[in-house]
Amino acid sequence: MTQIPRYASVIAKIGAERSKLISEAKLKALSENKGLTEFASQLRDTSYQDQISKLTIPLTSRKLERAFNENLIDTYIKIIKYSPKKARKYLSLYILRFEIEYIKALLKATSAGLTSEQKLANIFFSVEDYFKRRATMEEAVKASSIIQTIHALRDTEYFSPLSIGLKNYEETASTASFDVFLDKFFYEKLYDEYTCLSKKEQLHAKFYASMENDGFALITLLRGKALNYEPNRLRLLVPQNFFNLNKSVIESLVTAIDFEAAFKIILDNSCAKFFVRAQNPEETIATAEKTFNKAVNQHAKLSAISETFNIGSPLAFLTRKETEVYNLTVLSLGIDSAMKTEEIRNQLLV
Repeated sequence: MTQIPRYASVIAKIGAERSKLISEAKLKALSENKGLTEFASQLRDTSYQDQISKLTIPLTSRKLERAFNENLIDTYIKIIKYSPKKARKYLSLYILRFEIEYIKALLKATSAGLTSEQKLANIFFSVEDYFKRRATMEEAVKASSIIQTIHALRDTEYFSPLSIGLKNYEETASTASFDVFLDKFFYEKLYDEYTCLSKKEQLHAKFYASMENDGFALITLLRGKALNYEPNRLRLLVPQNFFNLNKSVIESLVTAIDFEAAFKIILDNSCAKFFVRAQNPEETIATAEKTFNKAVNQHAKLSAISETFNIGSPLAFLTRKETEVYNLTVLSLGIDSAMKTEEIRNQLLV
């Protein structure tokens, strides 16, 4: 069977969903709203209306962010459902990333002694239903200790990285190690799922995979240098495989004497175009993160028409949808904080 019949259903679904995306002009207009009630009312004619209509008053940026993410997850599931079987495992990584993020939050909340009701605020059960582990996550939410939480996840793929992180937690009482090992697990899984794609599909997925994986490694190492992390600790933070990065460059960054030395190494390599020196390391890193995200979003926009009947089509659409949710979250936070219109617009990815 050729790629055309395999992708026909999802291409049609993407076309319908793409028509619902909010235009750049409307996003900028939304930044002019003076309150969240006005902002939410301007989204009545969008795909987010169903989720927003269920929110309780008073509206907050946190409530709106959750509504936007619920819509995003629903969209992920729709697109993956209509995608070819061989592409679904790779595309499911978009949903898996959500689960990983709220497992991190769950561990922090458990360590802080929050109640089950408070912890539930971070969980998206549509994700758990998709992966068929709602009962497992409900058990994890009810756990009153970190060890009990990890035990609840014993039959999941997270048990191994969490068990490794537990050793550090018992020594330091810090949940940071869980973040480290869960992130590393995700990027190693990303690489593994990429290698399981056919060679033809890899050609269309590589840009997204490489930007995410390699970008994470570079940003993480720079941030580690800014925090004066030791080389051995830095080696634990990054995945083992890369797409466009030479392992010798990674090792040079790991062993660089400080942030400035590491930054100079980056500027001497092909990834230099994503990095511009700012007033301090924190701003330099934040700017680089935004530049990576802009590059991926721009690629997705340009690929919307050229990428057809291959995995690049759903990847392009899901990237654009993800960017839209990021922008709506930025808008809601900015309006809730009474930021100036221009300040909000400067944070948008457009």
